[in-house]
Amino acid sequence: MEPQVKVKLLSMEDPTFEGGSIKTATARITNPTVKEWTYDVELYLGIMKTATSGVGSVTIPANSYVDTNFTITMPVVEGTYPVYIDVVVGGVLIAHYQATENITIEVSPAVDVGDIVWT
Repeated sequence: MEPQVKVKLLSMEDPTFEGGSIKTATARITNPTVKEWTYDVELYLGIMKTATSGVGSVTIPANSYVDTNFTITMPVVEGTYPVYIDVVVGGVLIAHYQATENITIEVSPAVDVGDIVWT
């Protein structure tokens, strides 16, 4: 039996985020086979993995699914990034999924003003 997987329902809040913020995305990962499998999964931004959730493992029973959370720190460089999920079993990439919506990173202006000191 060969491992298979389907990735769907990658959901995020508004896809515009503040640079450096920490966000969580959820993807429904489905095992359409008649055997339980353990999958190594990773969500990342940009083909060069500008930011990554790191690799985690999820075990999915036969003909079932798991809604999997991916926590990631957004890059600090403004821009638009495609979102990907890779699924690996036994060191073999079995799925490379691209989300239908990119995310946008913005950096808002901010300032800290210290105490006013008279000399």
